Amino acid sequence: MGAFSYVEEFLHHERAAGKAQATLRNRRAALVALSEWLEEQGKSDQDATRTDLVAFLNTLVGRYTPEHVNQVVSALRVYFRWLVSEGLRSGESPAAKLKFQKVRLKPVESLTEAESMKLVKWAARKAPRERFGVHRTGALALLLLDTGLRLGEALRLKLMDVDFEEGKLLVRQTKTGDFRVVPVSPLLRKHLRRYLLARERRLKSLGSRSDYVFLSESGGPCGVSIAEKSFRRIGDAAGIRRVYPHLLRHTFATQSLLNGAPLPAVMRLGGWRKLTTVQRYTYMNDAVAAEVHARTSPLARV
Repeated sequence: MGAFSYVEEFLHHERAAGKAQATLRNRRAALVALSEWLEEQGKSDQDATRTDLVAFLNTLVGRYTPEHVNQVVSALRVYFRWLVSEGLRSGESPAAKLKFQKVRLKPVESLTEAESMKLVKWAARKAPRERFGVHRTGALALLLLDTGLRLGEALRLKLMDVDFEEGKLLVRQTKTGDFRVVPVSPLLRKHLRRYLLARERRLKSLGSRSDYVFLSESGGPCGVSIAEKSFRRIGDAAGIRRVYPHLLRHTFATQSLLNGAPLPAVMRLGGWRKLTTVQRYTYMNDAVAAEVHARTSPLARV
């Protein structure tokens, strides 16, 4: 048995929980690196101590960015907590009190208002779509942009979670484990209804049934990898930069704040636990700053 005999089982658990492919890749890389280091010390994940983990992390500090080191810390925390919860390791997790590196706040990438409008125009167009998957991707893009949901949260939505009368979504399976109610705009409601009609026709043609809102071409639940792959074509189709699901979550937060939404409101709607996380979105990139200046400068209206 290798130093990390349960990594694949752990990653399978994470994949089933709807973790993004990027998260899975980062956690695998972190655990492989620790595994190799532990083997050099003649240890395994079963007998690694907090001192061992700190010593390993110290080999990364200075060689990698604080963000990269924090990804490793996060991976270790989650992995060892999982080992304990599954009864695969006794006692407390040695990674529970590992500390994150301090990271300087910097602008978070997001779409500009003009790019968002191009995306909405593409996703809401009335021309018939050639494939059900394209229709689904358009509806999913509008939902992420309007609500700020994480991709996994959106893909786990079921029909009973959508309330058209009240204009809201009940997000049950969240990253933080808490459910929340998220309102939706009239435009999103309109296009969700249209998508659900296409979804119903698709299931009828396949002779299948499903409770999930977002489906694959075969009628099953749409997985994270399928959705991420389908998003790669959006940028070219809409005539904007490369689009990926989490970019729309960033855009939701950034533009909500620029449009005057209070930080606590954005925090609640997006399901963020830490105010400092939401504050990142107040740090404008150059394109957003230029856009705001064009609207608000004293000379802009002259």
